[in-house]
Amino acid sequence: MPRSIAAFAGVVGLLGAGLTLTPSAARADGSTLYVNNLSTSNCSDSAAGAGSQAQPYCSLQTAVDAAQPGDTVMVVRGIFGPLDVKTSGTASAPITITTGTSKALIQIITPQSGSGPALTLDHVHDVAVHGFFIGTNVRAPVVAVEGSSEVTLDGDRVGGAYSGALVSIDGQSNALTLSRDDIDTQPGEDGVDIAPGASGTVITGSEFSYGRNAPVNAAGAPGTVVVGNTFTNDGGCNTAIALTGTSSGSTIENNAFFLGTSGGCATYGTSTPVVVSSGSTSGTTYDYNVFESESDDALYNWGGQTYATAADLQTATGQGKHELYVAVALDRTSLNITPLIDSADADAPHELSTDFDGKPRVDDPRVADTGTGAGYYDRGATEYQDPYQLAPAVSVSKGPAPLSETITADETNPWKTRITGYTFTFGDGSDPVVSATPSVTHGYAAIGSYPVTVTATTAAGASVAGSKKAYVNVAAVAPLVPALSLSQAYPYSSLTVRADATRTTDDWSIADYSVDYGDGTPAADLGTSGVGGHTYAKPGTCTATLTVKDDGGNTATSTQQVTVGSAFVPFGPTRILDTRNGTGAAKAKAGPGAVLRLKVAGVKGVPATGVTAVTLNLTGVNASTSTVITVYPDGTTRPTASNLNLVPGQATPNLVTVPVPADGYVDLYNHSGSVDLVGDVEGYYSTTAAVTVGGTGFVQESGPTRVLDTRNGTGTVKGKAGPGGLVTLTLPAGGAGNASAVLLNVTETNATASSWVGLEPSSGNVPTSSVLNFTAGQTSANLVVAPVSNGQVQFYNRYGSVDLIADLEGYVVSNVATSPSALGSPYFPISPTRVLDTRNGTGAAQGTLGAKSKISVKVAGVSGVPAGVKALLVNLTGVKPTTNTWLSAYADGSALPGSSTLNLAAGATRANLALVPVGSDGSIDIYNNSGSVNVVADIEGYYIG
Repeated sequence: MPRSIAAFAGVVGLLGAGLTLTPSAARADGSTLYVNNLSTSNCSDSAAGAGSQAQPYCSLQTAVDAAQPGDTVMVVRGIFGPLDVKTSGTASAPITITTGTSKALIQIITPQSGSGPALTLDHVHDVAVHGFFIGTNVRAPVVAVEGSSEVTLDGDRVGGAYSGALVSIDGQSNALTLSRDDIDTQPGEDGVDIAPGASGTVITGSEFSYGRNAPVNAAGAPGTVVVGNTFTNDGGCNTAIALTGTSSGSTIENNAFFLGTSGGCATYGTSTPVVVSSGSTSGTTYDYNVFESESDDALYNWGGQTYATAADLQTATGQGKHELYVAVALDRTSLNITPLIDSADADAPHELSTDFDGKPRVDDPRVADTGTGAGYYDRGATEYQDPYQLAPAVSVSKGPAPLSETITADETNPWKTRITGYTFTFGDGSDPVVSATPSVTHGYAAIGSYPVTVTATTAAGASVAGSKKAYVNVAAVAPLVPALSLSQAYPYSSLTVRADATRTTDDWSIADYSVDYGDGTPAADLGTSGVGGHTYAKPGTCTATLTVKDDGGNTATSTQQVTVGSAFVPFGPTRILDTRNGTGAAKAKAGPGAVLRLKVAGVKGVPATGVTAVTLNLTGVNASTSTVITVYPDGTTRPTASNLNLVPGQATPNLVTVPVPADGYVDLYNHSGSVDLVGDVEGYYSTTAAVTVGGTGFVQESGPTRVLDTRNGTGTVKGKAGPGGLVTLTLPAGGAGNASAVLLNVTETNATASSWVGLEPSSGNVPTSSVLNFTAGQTSANLVVAPVSNGQVQFYNRYGSVDLIADLEGYVVSNVATSPSALGSPYFPISPTRVLDTRNGTGAAQGTLGAKSKISVKVAGVSGVPAGVKALLVNLTGVKPTTNTWLSAYADGSALPGSSTLNLAAGATRANLALVPVGSDGSIDIYNNSGSVNVVADIEGYYIG
């Protein structure tokens, strides 16, 4: 389907509603006929005054048909259909059809419903067309020149929809000039096709953008002149200028070729940028061109022979003595213009005295004149101008009223252009000031914001306006009040903070912000932006100090405490330990008193560095006797705390979060008998993983809140999970629903068979690891890190049928945009530390916890846990209750939640890890529902912030 020129979609409607038009016999304003077809223009094609400024023509065709030699058809506004020019001027009195501008905003278009060229020069002479966009939405030449001579297209932009050729010149035409035109071809289009027999075509000062067809194709067209043009090709393998047949006596000079890579050549055929056939070499001049290319393909085909370089061409033909070639890097972001400057042949035929944009030729004093004639013309379509620039700069951008301001012209003047004066305007209604120096002083009395401008006058009399405005803000008197905000920087490690002091208030503009981040590193200068960043060397809490200096000479400081720690990376579940088959350790049970060293860092996708703690679902299997398992950092003293309590005949899991030391190992100690150990990584904490990348984020405590119960249909369909069945949990909208992972206390009950529950993988296969193991009739729970996909979590049950309950204890948000108010807190791992044991009076009075009773445990400021702690990872153990019961852990001072943390059978000892919020008094509460039970609590880490 042909490409549509979308910018002109309204053309059909404008043209289709027209009437049959009759040219007016009247002539208005002598030699200028005006055209404007906007609805507000009062246009007419038949009124006595048609063609005047007061009543312009509606139809461009009507105006052109009415034109006589020497007339100017001035098109003011509008969009016009195809134009067929049949009226000629004379050599001394040409007809000019113009927009009066070089912006090419007024359009001559063939719509999709039409046919034929947009512009036809039909057997005419001495006609010029200037300043239009000319295009088609049909398969036809955009401009057709038929039997015409002494015709000029100047300052036009030409584009089509796979037109074959944008400009087509037939063999009966001669002396056509294309100057300062923008010719933009698409793949499959030639730019200018010159038919055999046409002569004296001039293409000068124009820009061509092309793909795989020739921008200039002269086939048997003698006397063709291609001078001072720029050709830009993104393909890098196609001909730009082709003189074929007998196109003798031609000239190719001062052109610039910017060539891309040679991709696409295999598809479209390799061709040199310049082709001059053997029938076209006679009397043809080729010189002063420049190539900038990303490829090293051959540049010339002259007389049927290919020449790779200008030196080869010169040696063989004598042509190209002043050729230049510049190799450029792939994927260049800018062109090297230096070789183009002041190096052209100013005496080349039809070389223009002004460039593509109508700018004059100028001499760059920094570059030696190597061209001929005037010596300082630039190659290509653009004459690079004096780069002199200026902009106003103010001494202070803000200050209290009344304010005395010094305003200076900030100049860039590599040519050392002599400036004779500067004109300043102040934006407050006062008169402009002309100064011989680039600096003036001005007083502002009233509060407000004032734009300031500056214009320079050169010794040559040219006026150069400033490239931008400056603003002076005059404020009411107010004190300097610094304000510092420190937050996690995204997407960087959890130890990186973003400093923002932009909420500082003052009646003066700020001269400088600096921040001492409080970790012993030098203060960081934030300049006047007030924004910066800093990466701490290690986790901890520091007090940062902001120092602000303003342009009034005032200084003030403020402080902000910041805590940086580890971020959580959801991972797996991935099995890294199974003593039953030798995964991660020897294939053998752990015996009494045995310590198993388990490599964690650098194993199965867990990074080798930056890991501060690992979250491991640890399962004890085939215990020969009752025992406890303790997990702790390798190389440290084994703590008195335990993580897993086991009895013979049961597979018992518990989630463990343990610090990972520098060697990347953790130790697992078995107290009694022998037991198989299985470990699945569900995540890890890191100080180097980029927050927001790959699900990495901070844990936000949230509960506990019940989000799943198959017994009543909470969060899913009501009903047990059958053998091989799935339970899909839809999380509540908001924070958890937008999370990358959730921390769920998953409880099973009413199981009909011994089974296990795993997290359903995306492949739909049977999970390779479990998160909860249980026997028939047992009620048990385990904390689970569950990845979230589209706001859902899926559980898989292996055998029998079972009810599943899940209480949300926390979640990891890595998407700042979706949950900006729930970004969580950094984590600080510690070796398991016992803060409560009612058996011996640790942390509370000695003695069991009775039914419907709670105990409060002080945790903040205890055993290395700092004040201000927000939440804890607590391994909660119930020891030998007198009856079946459950325990719940929650923040002191809050209501008892409607969910359990640990389920216990009479006489059993069992542990479960919990994420527990800390009350404002630094304590947590533990509640027992039935009977009496001893309670033990071990802290594995804490969250601050």
